[in-house]
Amino acid sequence: MIAFCNIDKIYKMTITTRQLGHLKEMGITLWHRKTLVSKNQVSQTMTDEETQVNNIITEISASEVGSKQIFQDILCALSIQTTDISWQKSHIDLGLFNWQFVEDTKIYYEKCTLTTPSIHKISQSNVIKRQLWQTIIKHNLIS
Repeated sequence: MIAFCNIDKIYKMTITTRQLGHLKEMGITLWHRKTLVSKNQVSQTMTDEETQVNNIITEISASEVGSKQIFQDILCALSIQTTDISWQKSHIDLGLFNWQFVEDTKIYYEKCTLTTPSIHKISQSNVIKRQLWQTIIKHNLIS
């Protein structure tokens, strides 16, 4: 997500991998704001991150995840084509953000990483689907 600042407002927009590539070819550098945090928040965040790292599903099967209809539907909603994604061991690189899977049932988005349960768990639960959709809308991940 890119934020453009005006004196009164901050404009947020999401661009696709293809659009990012075009901007890079034109020599346009994109910037995003990093927020300042206190030392207490940093130590709490580090503890939370350590817990999250332990729950990450380390091996993602591209054929298993990619063949699920719900995964294809989510990519379509995000305006991302399968040719634009890159499969890593612990996450899927979608261009503007990464998508990682955890054993937990929580869904959250921080530091350009969408964290969800496995595709199998998402497809079986309407509650998790709703949480995923709300997270996608909240963080303006749809272009």
